[in-house]
Amino acid sequence: MANSNEAALMFLQAVLVMALWARPSEGHNKSQTTNIYNTNVNVNLSGAFDTVFAFGDSNTDNGNARLMGNLQGFVGAWLNTLQGASAYNSGTGGAGAGGSASAGVGGGAGGSASASGGAGAAGNGGSGGSFSYSWSSNGGGASAPASGSGQGSGSGSGTKTVRGNGLTNGKLVIDHLCEALGIPPIPPYHNHSADFSNGANFALAGSTALPGSFFLHNNLLSLMWKTAPQSFDTQLQWFNNFIQNFKKGAKTNMNSTLFWLGGVGTSDYARIHKVATFSSDWLTQQAIDHVSKFIQGIVNQGAKYVVVQGLPPVGCLPLDLMMSSVTERDQNGCAAKINQAVMKHNELLQQKLGELQKSFPQCVFIYADFWKAYMKVLSQYHQFGFTEPFKACCGGGNSHFNFNLKNLCGTPGTNVCADAAKHMIWDGIHFTSAMHNAITKLFIQGGCTHPTFEQLVNIVKKGSPNPN
Repeated sequence: MANSNEAALMFLQAVLVMALWARPSEGHNKSQTTNIYNTNVNVNLSGAFDTVFAFGDSNTDNGNARLMGNLQGFVGAWLNTLQGASAYNSGTGGAGAGGSASAGVGGGAGGSASASGGAGAAGNGGSGGSFSYSWSSNGGGASAPASGSGQGSGSGSGTKTVRGNGLTNGKLVIDHLCEALGIPPIPPYHNHSADFSNGANFALAGSTALPGSFFLHNNLLSLMWKTAPQSFDTQLQWFNNFIQNFKKGAKTNMNSTLFWLGGVGTSDYARIHKVATFSSDWLTQQAIDHVSKFIQGIVNQGAKYVVVQGLPPVGCLPLDLMMSSVTERDQNGCAAKINQAVMKHNELLQQKLGELQKSFPQCVFIYADFWKAYMKVLSQYHQFGFTEPFKACCGGGNSHFNFNLKNLCGTPGTNVCADAAKHMIWDGIHFTSAMHNAITKLFIQGGCTHPTFEQLVNIVKKGSPNPN
């Protein structure tokens, strides 16, 4: 009798999920101009899931790339910038080279970097005072103090704090999601001393859908990573190892576990889309096939509730805007060619998720429409509290975008804006914490997932049986 009841519940769940997937998603090119957040929807995620496993690239990685040393050169330069006076200007006095500086990267509660210096010449509006920065993550790391002295006179004051994982100034979507669930932020997999009671983050910045050997063979290396990238297959291997070793054989309750798959393919498009040898259609199909295999891999490990992010309109980022001409802009002011490829990717991804839903009716697949959420913010960015939709907060150069390919955020001469919360873009390649927060809210309560989080919570609360 119990088995027949469980079978009936599973059947009803499958019917419900398929019905939700049968409802078409809105087109990517339609801007949303109504309510900023859907105030009629109050989704309470607290207690819905007690464990989260995350995968993805730099928009989801909260420390793995840094812990592996992949960001060592990039972040080292970023910290060196903090010793200068270009990061924050206030008070009275000129620029100074004196003072002292200390920097720490990582640590269990995050690292910090600070710099202070005097003023070298008298005058108004110069740089002086103190600067305080911290870079927090869930991983360990090393610290490096430095000190120096200089001559000068003048005065100034000012304090600025920057927190983040080196690829943003604060929390990512996955961090905001965990907060909404009422659980601690899940630590990066490579922080082996962390508490993994509530899950782990396997995302790795720079990851690609295609294997690293493909990029190495075709000499398609990136700005910050000079070696072949690791593919998402690596993250699946990490997860399998985690289940076997970290959990020491203890079975995870998949009924209360959420799997979050961040964008897969962003790094592929960034590296390949301007290479004439490879068509965007070919790349899209390859990326979708790899996503499908990845999802099947975690389903084979028992995943039941899976959220899959679509790709954001990367053509709206300074990186791609600087690499395209003004004649290649779309109606939103973004680089049209790569955004067309991303739109095609997202359309095929939704189709694939619909197919997977039919193949695995015991699972619930949620499509998180990053494109739709991003365009909703872009179309009315002032209402979301932003004043700079395209300009990077941290960067170099005198361009409208505060971005220079040869002078990336963190290198000498770059600057950090006074208020990152007013910027959608952090460094010309990644988003600010404020933007991640806005996107998360639109995912949870703004109708930018399909099915919605409200529908997901209702399914979970019905206590459907464990398919195992």
